[in-house]
Amino acid sequence: MEIIFSEKKATGIITLNRPKALNALNIEMAKEFSDKLQEWDLNDNIKRVLLVGEGNHFCAGGDVKSLFLTKNQNNHKKEFFKIEYQLNYLISQFKKEYLSIWNGVVMGGGVGLSIYGDHRLATDNTKFAMPETSIGFFPDVGGSYFLSNLPKNVGKYIGLTGKLLEVNDLMFLGLATNYFKFDNLQSLKENYVEKGIIAEEKFEIDYNSEVIKNIDLINSLFEGDIFKIFENLKNNQSDFAKKTFETLNKKCPMSLAISTKLINDAKGKSLKECLETEYQLSQNVVYRDDFDNGVNSVLVTKDHNPKWNPSKITEINIEEINPVKSVTTPPPKPMIKELLLHPFSIRTLIIRCASLSVLPASFSSMHKMSSANRK
Repeated sequence: MEIIFSEKKATGIITLNRPKALNALNIEMAKEFSDKLQEWDLNDNIKRVLLVGEGNHFCAGGDVKSLFLTKNQNNHKKEFFKIEYQLNYLISQFKKEYLSIWNGVVMGGGVGLSIYGDHRLATDNTKFAMPETSIGFFPDVGGSYFLSNLPKNVGKYIGLTGKLLEVNDLMFLGLATNYFKFDNLQSLKENYVEKGIIAEEKFEIDYNSEVIKNIDLINSLFEGDIFKIFENLKNNQSDFAKKTFETLNKKCPMSLAISTKLINDAKGKSLKECLETEYQLSQNVVYRDDFDNGVNSVLVTKDHNPKWNPSKITEINIEEINPVKSVTTPPPKPMIKELLLHPFSIRTLIIRCASLSVLPASFSSMHKMSSANRK
C-alpha cells in the first residue's frame, strides 16, 4: 500500500508509504488521501490528523516522473493536477487539527500536503524546497499564494532559485510552526496520538544564515519582473548576487518568467483563486518541451543538462509570459468548483466552504487566520 490510514484514540494517522521514491505523491494516493480526509471530517470520533512519511523523508513532491513516462496520455496529466490541487484546497478547509512532521525532504507537492494545516513540525534534518523551475515547471500546489505572502520578496527568491531551506530559515519565516529534535520524534508522535499534545522544544533563531542576513538584499534584488530581477543581479557586485545569478542561469528561462509573474500577480488573491490559476497554467506548461526535457534530465537520465527553449531570458518574448493567456488544450472547467461534486465533499464543503479571508501581510498571520476560519 502506497498510502496507509489508521486510527488510534481520537487521531487519524496518514502515512505516505513510498520510501524508495521519497514518498512522492501519485494520483492514486491523492485520491485515497482526499476520500479519507473527507470521511474523517465527518467522523466525530476523529479529533485530529497526523501526517507522516515512511522512512527518512516526508515527501519529495508530486510524482512528475510518472507524468513524463505517460506523456502520451494527456488525460492523466489533467487529472493529476486537478486532483492534487483539489486535495490542497480540501486540506485548507479541514476543520480539525492537522499536524505534519517535516522529517527529511519536504518539496513541491509534499509542501502542498502540509502547508495549509495547523502545525508543521520541522526537525534538525528537514530539507524544504520548491524546485520546480529546475524541471521546466513552476511553484504550484498554491505556491503562488504562500510564497507571495512571505516578506521582502523572499518568496520569489525561494520559488525561482529552488533554495534549500533548513529548520532555522523555516522557523524564521513561519513556514514551520514548531521544532522538535529528530531523536525525540517517536515520543512526540506518541504524545500527539495518545493525548493530542505537541511538546514543542525551544528553538533559537540564528540570524547569520544566508537567507536571513541577506533578506534586505533579496528584497531589492527580486523586485519587479524577471527582466528587472536579472538586471538587478547583474548590476549588483555582492557575492550573494553573483551566486544567485549563476543559480538562475541554470533554471528554465520560461519557468522563471512565468513563475515571477505568477507570484507577483498572486498578491491579494485567495488560495482558491491561486489554485485555479495554477491549474489552468499547469495545463499549458506540462505540454511544453521544457517540462519533458527538464523531468527527463533531472529525474530520469539524471544528467542535469536539460535543453531549454528559449535558452536564455533575453530570448523570451514578453507577450508569451502571461501564465493563462492561452492554453494548448481546451480550457479546463473551474477546478475548485468541481471539488463540490466529489464524493463525500458536498455535505462537508457546503457547510463551511466559504472563500478564504483577505490575505494578511505575513504567512504566520495567514496561518492563524485560516485556522480560525475552520473553527
